Amino acid sequence: YNPYLVPWTNSLFENGPADAMGVRARWDQMGWGDKKLWVVGGDGAMLDIGFQSLSRMLASGMNIKVLILDTQVYSNTGGQSSTATFKAQNTKFSVHGKVIQGKTERRKEIAQIAIMHPNTFVAQTSCAMSNHFYKSIMAANEFDGPAVVSVYTTCQPEHGVGDNLAMNQSKLAVDTRTFPVLIYDPRKGSKISERLSLQGNPAPKDDWYKDPKTGDLFDFVMFARTEGRFAKHFDKDGNPSPLLLEAKQDRLDNWRVLQELAGII
Repeated sequence: YNPYLVPWTNSLFENGPADAMGVRARWDQMGWGDKKLWVVGGDGAMLDIGFQSLSRMLASGMNIKVLILDTQVYSNTGGQSSTATFKAQNTKFSVHGKVIQGKTERRKEIAQIAIMHPNTFVAQTSCAMSNHFYKSIMAANEFDGPAVVSVYTTCQPEHGVGDNLAMNQSKLAVDTRTFPVLIYDPRKGSKISERLSLQGNPAPKDDWYKDPKTGDLFDFVMFARTEGRFAKHFDKDGNPSPLLLEAKQDRLDNWRVLQELAGII
């Protein structure tokens, strides 16, 4: 019995890309080369225990698409930290306490890593930006080769936000450089700067976006104030902790790398 309108298969969440390579090979043998094949997994599956499988698939050149639901935690097993977890984030396995105040490592950036694989389409997007999201999916489907689409995905209980705030937080993540959107299309030119577009991010030439009406600065600290996973990093007067300021710098460093790759700075 298949409850879906398309063929599908289930696997261990760490070997989805490897399974997809087998499916793709068989489909191509059957003359189904025009059929789209998508692998769906979270950041725990694709950035952590399935990272080798993902990298091997991208290097194969096979026409397989990967959708990563990036919640910055292992959402399926209870909210443990992953390599996608933000610095200073309070999660299981990186709990805020007396010895450490949340995760102390930098976040792994799967988009930049995927870009460095040969002839791979890469998009980093947000459901809150529907045009960018659909453009990313459509372009990935049109691309003849491997593609990665990483989507910022709110996990309300682990992020400490209301059930009705998923879209709001997804948009704020983009505006504050927490999770910049991008599209890298190898068909666009011979240089990385020609292939990489940061269109969709506010004020792409600046470090941080500043609201012209209110003067509010949209930085990582602003984002952190809105989510329970960072609540312990603010004192009674609302001042951010040293580790949270390090996390802010980490997000800025990541943004500047993207600006450099895109030829903006």
